[in-house]
Amino acid sequence: MQKQTNIVGIIGGAGVAATNKLQELIEVELTRQGAFRDCHHPEMIIYQATQVPSRSMYLEGKGESFIPGYVQIAKKLKNCGATKLAMCCNTAHYAIDEITNQAGLPCINLVESVVNKALLMGVKSVGLMVSDGCLKGQIYESYFEKICPNVKILYPTCTYQQLVTRGICNIKNQHRFFVNNLNEHPSHIFSQVKKHLIARGADIVIIGCTDMRVAYYEEDNIDSLEVLKERIIEESFGNIKY
Repeated sequence: MQKQTNIVGIIGGAGVAATNKLQELIEVELTRQGAFRDCHHPEMIIYQATQVPSRSMYLEGKGESFIPGYVQIAKKLKNCGATKLAMCCNTAHYAIDEITNQAGLPCINLVESVVNKALLMGVKSVGLMVSDGCLKGQIYESYFEKICPNVKILYPTCTYQQLVTRGICNIKNQHRFFVNNLNEHPSHIFSQVKKHLIARGADIVIIGCTDMRVAYYEEDNIDSLEVLKERIIEESFGNIKY
């Protein structure tokens, strides 16, 4: 039996499908690496924080703060036995320091991990596909400035950013099931935005919204939900041996 080093408490519900997808990705990855019993998978505590105000709307100045709700949930996860926190939302990392300090629980920093991956890949420019709130909060920009300031960040034009928002919304509704409706299906929308960012000069595209992975995945992107999967496995087990 693999010894677990941390029990990760995950603040999910942003979105619900992304949180469910994260659990699936972790199970599939570990099974591919040799897991063959339930005990080969990590104990995790999942909190679907569906009633906390929108992170993006808050940063856009259109809604109440999500921070008190996330602090309260982080404390609950700690009381339930979590030794490490994770947030299944890039935009929520705007308040990562405030949340971890008030809850007294260290957190996997997803945005920092994504930027470190870009650094290791040696890219000179990245296309950023994120929520409107993540853009407003300059969340990725702050980490690029600290970790690899010479990397150029490229953004979608206003028209294409509107497509990003529509694609994220359509992950959360029935459009993601209608694969023949290309104008509204998220995978087609995000593929269009990616082509646009590559045409603007991006070496690689960062999928900086975990919702996107529910219906869209291309191996040559840096996908934040895939990165979170890797970090949770690492924090749970370190080097895996079965």
